[in-house]
Amino acid sequence: MLVAGTRDPSDLVAVIAVIAGASLAIGATAALVGLWLEERWAPLGRRRVLRAQWIRALRRGLEVGALVAALASLRATDGLTPVTAGFVVGGFALGEIVLAARPLRSSG
Repeated sequence: MLVAGTRDPSDLVAVIAVIAGASLAIGATAALVGLWLEERWAPLGRRRVLRAQWIRALRRGLEVGALVAALASLRATDGLTPVTAGFVVGGFALGEIVLAARPLRSSG
């Protein structure tokens, strides 16, 4: 917020700093919420958050932060339309589906 208040809004460095700060803050918040949900939904005997749950929450937080940065960058360059937003969000959703899929077990 300091950068946004002290710089000219049309300055490239100010725009990049605001986009980076917002995406970092939103991504970190999403990771913390993901960790909280992982712990809350764990079985009663396993309230401790495992390493895999940390990694999954961190990955999703990074995805949300990158999505916010991509959409904000498109908005800053006047390239954000419903079609481009749909493709960007669809690409991130497809990436999450692929990363969250469990490998099939072989029968041999």
